Amino acid sequence: MDVFVAPARGEWERKAYEDWLIENGFNPITLEPKPQHINKPLILCGGADIGKNLVRDSLEFAWIESALIHKQPIVGVCRGMQILNVWFGGKVENLPEPLVEIHRLDEFEDDADHTERVSQFHLVKNSVGGLLNVNSRHHQYCSEVADNFNVIYRSLENGLPEAIMDIKRQIYAVQWHPERGESENNEFPLNFLKKS
Repeated sequence: MDVFVAPARGEWERKAYEDWLIENGFNPITLEPKPQHINKPLILCGGADIGKNLVRDSLEFAWIESALIHKQPIVGVCRGMQILNVWFGGKVENLPEPLVEIHRLDEFEDDADHTERVSQFHLVKNSVGGLLNVNSRHHQYCSEVADNFNVIYRSLENGLPEAIMDIKRQIYAVQWHPERGESENNEFPLNFLKKS
């Protein structure tokens, strides 16, 4: 199945997303950094905080709108989850200071390649008690989840949203980075696309 992939920053990140998708039976097509009709499933990649790159923010908002118009599934990864939440009216804030070091080792100052940044790890729990050990490379979170989303995974440590879903609009998003192959069940977010 062909999928559109929002441009990742840096060659290593692009390859990580491509390899992850190919390993799970998808054909990744990297979007050009310009408005485009989204008539295939859309993957929104990780990256810098919302507001750091306003061009990227507005472009991803346009792609989200186009995917929804064309009734295409959307998977968000880290920043992808956050931008989806904001697009639907939710809020994103910096993690409370005591939690920051659980989620990152350095500040995301720009929209550069995150290759050298080291992951932290923590457990997330679903509503029936299922646990996943996932990587963590962020210092922002969805402080107010938009009304259309159900939170399907929360951090075991602090209850913060770690994965959200909108079944009606075929949207699934995770706060961690499955494309890095560091967490348990890295195919988990993509299984959603296979069922769509």
